[in-house]
Amino acid sequence: MSEERRLGIRGFTLLELLVVIVIIGILGSALVVSVQSGYKQARQANCKSNLRQFGVALTIYRGENDNRTPVWISNLYPDYVDDRSLYICRADINGGRDTPRPHELVSLIQGSNDTDTSPFWDNQKNSDSTRNDTIKCCSYLYEFSNAKTGWGESYHNLPSPHTMGEYKMAQMTYGDRNSGTDAAGTPLPYSASRIPIVRCYHHWHDQKVRAWVSTTGSATKRDPITINVAYAGNVFVGSTEWEKTIHPGESRK
Repeated sequence: MSEERRLGIRGFTLLELLVVIVIIGILGSALVVSVQSGYKQARQANCKSNLRQFGVALTIYRGENDNRTPVWISNLYPDYVDDRSLYICRADINGGRDTPRPHELVSLIQGSNDTDTSPFWDNQKNSDSTRNDTIKCCSYLYEFSNAKTGWGESYHNLPSPHTMGEYKMAQMTYGDRNSGTDAAGTPLPYSASRIPIVRCYHHWHDQKVRAWVSTTGSATKRDPITINVAYAGNVFVGSTEWEKTIHPGESRK
């Protein structure tokens, strides 16, 4: 066999094999990241679709009930929402059977409150007789619920105890110390397109958004995301504290 032919069929060297392995590893890692990102985007898209349908259902409900909101979103089923799967976010590892605010998120933001207790959840762990017990699982936090709370007991003559729904309606009607004031110093009501009526916290590890550190200062922070449908029906991505969400075009100097 000639020297040229012998050289033409020689195998890979160790260095060449290592280079090929490294390249395959890099390409494999890039593929994994791309697939994971695709899963996140798909889960978020599905969640936004669920919330958008809740927004439509709630708007129709108010139109047929003298502008009142249901005491629980489970009460939308089956007349306004006919698919129970809409109540489950695909990012919820507990499938709607536990808290709407994941324990890991609450530990991270150090913001535990009444909504982290079962009377505020619209699933089978809540024994409130006014909810629709046909809905066993729900991933979402309903901000206008019938859950009793002590928030703002003297706020605009709210009864005590009052429901979360009564408190949120007062916020939207009168504003509060965090909503800004007019020239006379009177609190401004919250916009119906900014105050959430249904919230999802299960995408908190997907990404972060810029948010105000406080509702009055100009400093910002990076905060885990929530996906929300507002009272007006629009879906938006916001901060864990919705009052601190930075909306497009906003700045403070």
